[in-house]
Amino acid sequence: MAMIEFQNVSKWFGSFQVLSDIDLEVSNGEKIVVCGPSGSGKSTLIRCVNALEPYQKGRITVAGTELTGDIKSTYQVRTHVGMVFQSFNLFPHISVLENLTLAPIRVSGVPEDQAKREAMIQLERVKIAEQAEKYPGQLSGGQQQRVAIARALCMKPDVLLFDEPTSSLDPEMVKEVLDVMVALAEQGTTMICVTHEMGFAREVADRVIFMDAGKIVEQAPPEEFFGAPKHPRAIDFLSKILSH
Repeated sequence: MAMIEFQNVSKWFGSFQVLSDIDLEVSNGEKIVVCGPSGSGKSTLIRCVNALEPYQKGRITVAGTELTGDIKSTYQVRTHVGMVFQSFNLFPHISVLENLTLAPIRVSGVPEDQAKREAMIQLERVKIAEQAEKYPGQLSGGQQQRVAIARALCMKPDVLLFDEPTSSLDPEMVKEVLDVMVALAEQGTTMICVTHEMGFAREVADRVIFMDAGKIVEQAPPEEFFGAPKHPRAIDFLSKILSH
């Protein structure tokens, strides 16, 4: 059974169609990288997976639960899905450790001591445990993004969604975040990652999906996508992005 399934999914912002007849299956443990030009629908695609964006047509199923727009299905799906955003979205007024324990305690009812123990395990996992008592504003951008990844892991998700997780980082901080993501991929986490980091896509992806104008226009294993892209838009995109 597919971990995530899109069937003929379309979405509009007013009269503008941002997703057009998307069909996609993501298997358990599969690593997908979604790329394409700005405005092609990449972020909207993954935001639909955990109901941050509603869709108007088709079906989306996550871990066997169909997203129908009601509170129950949204809650069920979100227990399976963790999301890491471009802009960290950490609470600035509480410590790193408190950022990690907030949802397990309040949403999942995990006892505080247990939540703290599990949070420290995840901070170790992203190699930032020594920062647990600091506030987000005391950390570098790369450290904050690793905290955000650890926070997503604290909810024990089956799927991790990454929405351009390195695009707001200074170049020297990008590698530390990508290294954490590579390690997660090697541990078998199901991942969908919207990114322009093509080196990461080559190393980690089982499949690269290229979007243009709200459609999936090409998908292939990385060696095929980078070695012999077929769609003219993919060829043009890669010629620009790989020449830098």
